[in-house]
Amino acid sequence: MQGPDRARHANRLRWKQANCVGCGRWHDIGPDSSLCDCAKQENLSVSCDLQPATRAALLASVEDNAQSLWRYAPLLPVDRAFGTRLGVGWTPLYDFGDYRGTRFFLKDEARNPSGSLKDRASEAVVAVAAAHGVTDVIVASTGNAAASLACIGAAAGIKVTVLVPRTIPGAKLTQIMAHGASIYRVDGSYDDAYALARTVSLAKGLYNRSTGLNPFTREGKKTCAFEIAEQLGWQAPDWVIVPTGDGNILSGIWKGFHELVALDLLSSMPRLVAAQSAASDLITRRFDPEWARHANNPPHHTIADSITVAQPRDLTAALAALSASRGTAVAVDDDEIVAATRMMASRFGVFCEPSSAAGFAAFERLRERGVIAPQDRVVCLSTGTGLKDLRAVPAPDNLPVISPDAWQEISIGGDRQ
Repeated sequence: MQGPDRARHANRLRWKQANCVGCGRWHDIGPDSSLCDCAKQENLSVSCDLQPATRAALLASVEDNAQSLWRYAPLLPVDRAFGTRLGVGWTPLYDFGDYRGTRFFLKDEARNPSGSLKDRASEAVVAVAAAHGVTDVIVASTGNAAASLACIGAAAGIKVTVLVPRTIPGAKLTQIMAHGASIYRVDGSYDDAYALARTVSLAKGLYNRSTGLNPFTREGKKTCAFEIAEQLGWQAPDWVIVPTGDGNILSGIWKGFHELVALDLLSSMPRLVAAQSAASDLITRRFDPEWARHANNPPHHTIADSITVAQPRDLTAALAALSASRGTAVAVDDDEIVAATRMMASRFGVFCEPSSAAGFAAFERLRERGVIAPQDRVVCLSTGTGLKDLRAVPAPDNLPVISPDAWQEISIGGDRQ
């Protein structure tokens, strides 16, 4: 954050401390807090006040029935007055009843303003920025976080700079451009863009929204767990399946459920699943040595670009979330992901991008193996809309063309191709 802004604006954060997810050391936290200065330079986790007064304030806020993540304002880092009017969060939880012996739910995050769960993180980060007079924010992204920040930043009147790999899907690039962000395509991977964004933010004094570097991304993402619990009548499901790249959504979901347990609003935690692409499976390898022994030759490319990272930026917290929840990690290949994309759209009416469909593919794998038991209540996160990346279901060039009066040629039901 630029010096003049720090001088003009007091620290308006609701809480003033965070701990390192690696060494556990406590830090005074401000709007421009970043990594711990320990040997591994680990991420920080904001420490919330989880006393009875917070519980009472939270329940009163929920009663106000705000149709956004700000219904949970007492557990967010700044006052709701600094949020946008876009209605981020409070997305539907679809109950599909019995599905292959389980009670199956889909959390449809495509209903967020930019079409992905990343809006939760951007809303929290932009609110922190707005509360402290920050006018310029930068992010490195595979696409969704960039589109999200561009969208939320536009609504807040904040200038946004995004760094993305040159291979970003065209639909995501168009979305970022439409929201007026400054775009730089990096001739390299997401990890290259991430390193460059950090260099730029330090050299030019820009506020960095990038995953891991900014502890408030997790604060926004944890609200997805709050909603799941509330939408299930303040009960935890047996499983929550999370498409996973950097691991920040996974750690955010865990933090959200953990805070509700600490506030005595839940009696138990769900088990978490990290659903990864076989081409980007470091969290799975680290968590499950058995998988690592059988996955010596992973593919070099994947259709699931949104969860493709060489160095997960929230690795330590993600592994801790899996361990604490007695969860598991699964890596699925592109064939499974494409099949899951089509199944979710044709069976449930939810068209998600390939990275999101990795979660459903992981569900199918775990159900077949008996890890997910009959009658378990399972929530699968659908983290982004399929309109962001059409590669899993490309429209064929040879669809038939018929004349306006050729009604006899129209097949019904099972005869359709």
